[in-house]
Amino acid sequence: MAMKTLTAEQKKALATLRERLGGISEEKRQAQRHLVAARKSIQKFLQAQQATVPQLAQALGMPADEALWHVTGMRKYGKVTEVGEEDDYPLYALVEIDDKPAAGH
Repeated sequence: MAMKTLTAEQKKALATLRERLGGISEEKRQAQRHLVAARKSIQKFLQAQQATVPQLAQALGMPADEALWHVTGMRKYGKVTEVGEEDDYPLYALVEIDDKPAAGH
């Protein structure tokens, strides 16, 4: 699902609201950067091979609960899927997205 581009009027209204609220704190910016970086690293790892949450956590050097949190979110939004089990843990794989339009469209 692609996001719609904001109009100039919407962008201006959003900028005004952010200014009134004091902008985005550096703490929130850092949290968002961390989230994006963690999800990209999980995605990159799963492009190469399937993995369980403990395997992801160990390979990426993150706590297992954090890896589980990211994988759960990615699964919810269709980025990863369960493809089996390994050592009593679900095995996850990256969902391949077909970027090619359907024939006749």
